[in-house]
Amino acid sequence: MKSLRILLVIVLLQNAHAQDPGGDVEEGKQLFYDFACYACHGYNATMRVPLVGDASGIMNSEQVFLTYLRLRADQNPVNPKNAMPNYAASTLSDEQALDIYAYIKSLKDDPPEVEDNLVMQQILDAAKARYPTSEK
Repeated sequence: MKSLRILLVIVLLQNAHAQDPGGDVEEGKQLFYDFACYACHGYNATMRVPLVGDASGIMNSEQVFLTYLRLRADQNPVNPKNAMPNYAASTLSDEQALDIYAYIKSLKDDPPEVEDNLVMQQILDAAKARYPTSEK
């Protein structure tokens, strides 16, 4: 596992510049659902294991993303406590992986304000009514 981290750091440093993803966003969206990526990453890739924005170093570049997926395929059988499935090239082609990368890069972590979300506002109002705070 230590060698995986070292390799990722090296790749990150080599590819520190941002680039526009070359994959197909729409195809990537479908693959994101088909491969159930949303199960851990959420439908907008901001959930339990976030990928959007600067949340994950594996989204630094296409090459880092591919390297991570391929290393996972090589390392996961050795380390079965990892929850992410293996994605060897025979399971998910480089083209498909880059489509998923392009889709994730197209997502924004831009949640609505609480005041703009009716259901969230109702939940907060109900909580305030049930558990009023005493201001002195």
